[in-house]
Amino acid sequence: MRTPTNRAGDIVMTRPNPAYGLPFAAPISYQEGEEIPMLSCRSQRVNLVYDIDAGLDGLTWTADADLFQTQCRFDDTIVTRIINLTPVVTDAVGAHCLVPEDFDPLSGAMTWWAAQAWTTWLNHIGFAGGKSWRLCSAAGCTGRSPRSGRHVNCSEIGRLYYGGGNSQQGFRITRSRRLKRTFTNLQDELYWTASEYRANPQGAWQFCCRTGTQYFAPKQRKRLAWAVHPGLIADTRRSSSGLRGGLAELLDLQELATAHVWPAFRQANG
Repeated sequence: MRTPTNRAGDIVMTRPNPAYGLPFAAPISYQEGEEIPMLSCRSQRVNLVYDIDAGLDGLTWTADADLFQTQCRFDDTIVTRIINLTPVVTDAVGAHCLVPEDFDPLSGAMTWWAAQAWTTWLNHIGFAGGKSWRLCSAAGCTGRSPRSGRHVNCSEIGRLYYGGGNSQQGFRITRSRRLKRTFTNLQDELYWTASEYRANPQGAWQFCCRTGTQYFAPKQRKRLAWAVHPGLIADTRRSSSGLRGGLAELLDLQELATAHVWPAFRQANG
């Protein structure tokens, strides 16, 4: 059975799917040369980063850019629990039976199928209060099909790379002082996206945080995975104390995410 996809090759479901989570958020918009607005926040004692301008509802990233590796460091049963929950991952080609070799707990890298199963497990445990965790999308700003090459600043992770203070292609993501202050375990490595390669669905799109390049690779290769959550997680209530102006301390983040509040916050915080 083929899994339905949109034009970008992203998995799209009309109802929650145990292998892929919930449908994707609205396409994002990004003006080249601008720094994207990011808010550091917490939910259930988990550090998160909220990109308030990513699409209609924004996009929440885990502040830990190698979360799976961190989780395995403290719990050596996670791989077994993920496989028990999702023993088979179905993609556009067919069914893949997960095995422990799909995961590398020491580095945090995993095959594309394992990365999909990991986000399913995050939803199962309600990680940080969220139920719609997924891998980031490789689609363009207006939902266009993913494209390969450098300066792909409209995919979700490309937007983070180029709009997070690292606007020049070919720069390692860890050279961005802003991103290093905002995220932990930032890696100059390859990250999977959720988007399958439409011309050959045995592959999927990946993003290189060493060079700012987006291209595709066979799904059996091991890459890092970075979980995102559409919108603002319901349990998130206040930002960290690192924001200037203090306005975020006075406003609920749900209110801050509305169009009439955000311009005032942006003016107060530069």
